[in-house]
Amino acid sequence: MSIFKKIHLFGGIIIVIIFLLTGQYMHHNYDHLKGMELMTRALFRTGHLYILLFGLIHISLGAYYKPSRQKILKRLQLLGSVLIIIASVLIIYSFFTELPAYQIERIISRYSLYIVFAGVSIHGFVSLFNKSE
Repeated sequence: MSIFKKIHLFGGIIIVIIFLLTGQYMHHNYDHLKGMELMTRALFRTGHLYILLFGLIHISLGAYYKPSRQKILKRLQLLGSVLIIIASVLIIYSFFTELPAYQIERIISRYSLYIVFAGVSIHGFVSLFNKSE
């Protein structure tokens, strides 16, 4: 099993566990968002669901990751994986820093979505040309 396959698979499982823990965090620290303004409540839930989404992206990628034998494609896979990992760290960080600020403009979340989009797109592009089997 390749190192990035393991990183994505186990990292994804850890991120899904973080998703569950952030649900408990909202329950205990924010009374499960009861009585909260609707926009703020929606932002909390969205940030929470982004964490789940990123975890599932990692698990999916880990389940199907096949390292390329071609050097340039292998480097692109590395770039895509690193981008997805960075985006995952940023989205978790943004949950704890941007949401308690009660601001609608969430710059870190926005850029983490752009970064994960780039990483997933790179992996999709590489899969079109990957002849590792």
